[in-house]
Amino acid sequence: MESRMINVSGHVQGVGFRYSAKAAADRLNITGYAANVQDHVEILATGETSDLDQFVQEIIKGISPASRVDDYSVENIPLEDGSGRFVTK
Repeated sequence: MESRMINVSGHVQGVGFRYSAKAAADRLNITGYAANVQDHVEILATGETSDLDQFVQEIIKGISPASRVDDYSVENIPLEDGSGRFVTK
């Protein structure tokens, strides 16, 4: 298990991006959250390495049909509590 902080900017607010991220996270057994923060979306994701790799790839491709990802960053962070579920904030 590991945790990653993902920041995504572009046309990612008001287009269902966070809810599409939640659907992907639920499918891949990833916990954490997706939140609108100023001009981007912040995602904290905890899960198995291969699942996180797939999740990040889906996120940066623009996970919702109306979204457009212009820039992103992915940072490995200390392991967060992996229990619970993925939520939108």
